[in-house]
Amino acid sequence: MNNIWEVKYGTHRIRVENTLTSEKLYVDGVLQDELAGLHLSTRLFGKVKNESGETEDIKVSIGFYCPNVKCRIFVGERLLYSTDVQWEG
Repeated sequence: MNNIWEVKYGTHRIRVENTLTSEKLYVDGVLQDELAGLHLSTRLFGKVKNESGETEDIKVSIGFYCPNVKCRIFVGERLLYSTDVQWEG
């Protein structure tokens, strides 16, 4: 089971990788957080600069809901991506 979620935030690319043995958060190809092992739920944290140059927090929530894996990506308090809601754009 390998899942990859990628979203754009301004000029940045946020990538979350989920495998049986780890979860990883990348921003522009740089690893910002990693959790090894098998977990039913995971939180990953990182930082990204917005278009104004201010640093914002990234929070990723991954949960296992048989038979699916769900992912939510937040920047600041804003939900940027959810496997439950697919946005066009």
